[in-house]
Amino acid sequence: MDGSNMKRTIEALLIATEAPLTLQKIIEITDLQKDEIVNCVKELNQEYRESQRAFEIKEIAGGYQIYTLPEFALWIGALHDRKSRLSKAALETLAIIAYHQPITRPEIEKVRGVDSTYMLDALHQKNLIKTCGRLPIPGRPIRYGTTKEFLRYFGIKDLSDLPREEDFGEAIATMEHTDAEPSSDEHRPEESEEETAEDKGAEEEIVKDEPDEPFLI
Repeated sequence: MDGSNMKRTIEALLIATEAPLTLQKIIEITDLQKDEIVNCVKELNQEYRESQRAFEIKEIAGGYQIYTLPEFALWIGALHDRKSRLSKAALETLAIIAYHQPITRPEIEKVRGVDSTYMLDALHQKNLIKTCGRLPIPGRPIRYGTTKEFLRYFGIKDLSDLPREEDFGEAIATMEHTDAEPSSDEHRPEESEEETAEDKGAEEEIVKDEPDEPFLI
């Protein structure tokens, strides 16, 4: 396979996939060597830049995927239903987990100051977080961490690509002034039986997360 066909083949595979395509998978499909694939990706991105294309190939969550450039975010956002976005409360909870994982629900609630059962359940259903075992203490509270889907959602290669925690926090704070309308059919799911009384914590002063700030995914 010559250089041009190698690039076209890799490009076709990336266009056809909805999830990051791992290097190993590309090797299995094409019989190309690792260095050949990496060089093809670099050359494709160079061609995209030179021809001023609106997208690029990014290394995301352990694989490669085609992403539109950040400067088109406004128009891309307008294309999709706003419910595909995360709410401020969801982002806040997710950020705490991302920067302090593995972390338990009581620890998350200590930072947020509100009961986070609803947000944790919603984030877990969307595969943005996962359980990471339990702490070996009375009550054995569940620990949470982020998933590969989290990396894909935010378009980053791994957790080392996260911005500084304070920068992430400032971005979340700007959402306080959005005009998001509350969803009338939202409700907090029933608490999981695997969460013990100890998991709920002794902080009775904590208020409930209000479902009138919709979880928008």
